[in-house]
Parts: sequence; structure tokens; C-alpha cells
Amino acid sequence: MNLPHLCFVANHIYPVLVRDSGIAFVGGAEVQQSVQMRALQRAGYRISVLVKDYGQADVVDCDGIQLHKIPDPGQRGIPLLRFVYPRLTDILGLLRRIEPDIVFMQTAGEQVFGAALYARLSGARFVFAGASDMDFVRGPLPGMPAQHTFMYRIGLRAAHAVIVQNLAQQRMLKAHFGREGHLIQNGYEEAAARPGSFQGHVLWAATVKPLKRPDLFIELARRTPGRRFVMVGGPGITPDAQAYFAAMAERASEVPNLEMKGHVPYHQVGAWFDGAALSVNTSDYEGLPNTFLQAWLRGIPTLSFVCPESAPGETGTLACRDLDDMAARVGALCEDEGAWRTASAACRRHFDAHHRIDAVVDRYRAVFDEVLSVAHSASVPVSS
Repeated sequence: MNLPHLCFVANHIYPVLVRDSGIAFVGGAEVQQSVQMRALQRAGYRISVLVKDYGQADVVDCDGIQLHKIPDPGQRGIPLLRFVYPRLTDILGLLRRIEPDIVFMQTAGEQVFGAALYARLSGARFVFAGASDMDFVRGPLPGMPAQHTFMYRIGLRAAHAVIVQNLAQQRMLKAHFGREGHLIQNGYEEAAARPGSFQGHVLWAATVKPLKRPDLFIELARRTPGRRFVMVGGPGITPDAQAYFAAMAERASEVPNLEMKGHVPYHQVGAWFDGAALSVNTSDYEGLPNTFLQAWLRGIPTLSFVCPESAPGETGTLACRDLDDMAARVGALCEDEGAWRTASAACRRHFDAHHRIDAVVDRYRAVFDEVLSVAHSASVPVSS
């Protein structure tokens, strides 16, 4: 039986899929989708992807996955209306040409509206997956213009199914949008991964931007002089992001036991998790970071201010109230090998129970089968 043709709309995934080390920005949603795509492809799905213009050919074959370039909008269209032409019309034109059975998106933005509109016009299905808890809040979304937020939420309401990463997202989706979310935890695999080590370094891996709070990790390193700390991650893509990265790099240079590595291509990031003692997340909010999965897979205890639940009371993180609490926990785990080994075994068990990629693909397949089996209606949500 031929499985459906899936088209991911994922603007920034090109450097992850083609392993282009010269493109410095890589986001967590793109990393997660790259893992999903490969696993779904192995399961028999035909995969296409819409990606932004990085100077590549119009269509690039990446190990059987077809990457279709969204043209750079340049100066086409009328100012203030370019979100319709060319941005929306380019998306619709590519989807009409590709003719997928299901369009899949995992990043909030105005393109969600375009994917939902294509599904309504063509009879295809549209599935949206949350990438952050903020995708399901009320009010303005950080860094997103008001008209884009409006379009995103129209598309969200019109999706045939919405996938959430954790219980908090499921509750917010129901409370704020009246939708039932399919809870599917992120899946992950990494064949060459090596286990963590009690003697290893303390790792922070993320894009260096304010919501990730790299300043707190720098302070954590300053408070723990007896252990090596490593920061992996580059800046965002705007001039303000570059300036913020430079400020954090200057601050980090003042802490002798801290190394700030800057951008590391995604396919090389795993090497920094290999042999690490602890993984630390200092974000204000998250969905379910890939760094958690990269750590749990290796049995590396993970400390964080956010605590995404896979089921009531079930999480792989060691939740911290504040920086003082986090510093105390880091100190305790760095000094007590028995406590470290207990925490290591617990997060590995959590990974095996909830995040193995084969089980996650089965859950996705159930959602895809469901949306394809019901009559197309953009106004009637699909129940979990």
C-alpha cells in the first residue's frame, strides 16, 4: 500500500538536512523535523519539503527527500501587503505543483495560514504541531507582527489535527482555542551517541538569545569553579541578535572555567553531549527541547526551569525553582557519583519509555490515518 505524500513547510531546515556547515542558524524545530522526516521516510512515506532560498537550486534531492525552494520575495509586491503577495502566493503555488496529501508544519507563523488555505482549496489535509508552549498562549507572540499572529491563529483553528509536545500545551490548546490536541512526545535517534560521564563537563546547547537566558548559565559556571562548563550555540540572524551574542561572549570570557564554542553544525553537536556530566537548560519557556532528548539518550541528567510532562508527573528533567536551586543541584550532582548515576539511569528510562523514534512514528501514522479518513472540513476539529 502506498503511504501518503507528506509535505513539510520548514523554512530554515535546509542546512540541517544537507549538512551545510556554512549556514550558522539552526533551530530546534528544524532539528526535530529532520529526525521525523528520516524516520517517516524509512516507514514508507514520500517526503517533500518547502524551504527558504539559501541560493540552492529550485529542487534539491536530499537522499530521496525533495527540497523545494520558496523564492526569495525580494522587492516583489507592495509594501505592507507582501505577506499576501508574494509570500502567501508563493507557498500556495508550490503546494499546488507538489500536490501533497498532507501538509505538516511545526513552527508558528503566517505560513500556517497558507498551509491551511491550500488544504481547504485542494482537499488535502493540514496538520500543525507545536514547537513551543508559546504557540498556544493568548495575546501577542514574541517577535511576531500582529497580522502574522492573526493569520497563524486562523490557520491553527483550521488545522485538521493539532499535535502537542507536552501536557501543558494540550491544556492551553483546549482552554484558548477549544481544540483537542494529539499528545505526541518528540522522538529522537542518534546512532553514534556515547554515554555521559560523571567526570564530564556541564553543557548548555541552544541559540544564544534572550529567551534562552545564556546569562544564567554564565553565572552558574561562575558559581561552580571546580567543574568545566561548555556553551554550544550561535546567534540569531538579526543585527540585534548578533549584538546580543557578542555581549554574552564578552561576559563568558570573564569566567575561567567556561568555554563558549559559538555555532556548531547540527551534525557535530552530538559530540559535545558525548561524555558530558550534566545538561542545563535556562530558558524562560520551551516546548520539548531536542537537547533534552540528546541528553536523556546518553543518560545525562538534565536540569531546567521548565518541566515538560509526557504524562502526569512523568518528566526526564530535574526541575529547578530558580538559579540558586539549580546551582545547588549542579553542585550536589558534581560531588556525589551515586546520586549522578541514579539520575542518569532515570532519564535514560524516561527516554526509552517515551521518546524512541519508532514508537513516535507509529503515533504520527495514527494521526495521519485519522485525518485522511474523515471528510474534509476546515471548521470541524479532529478529536484525539
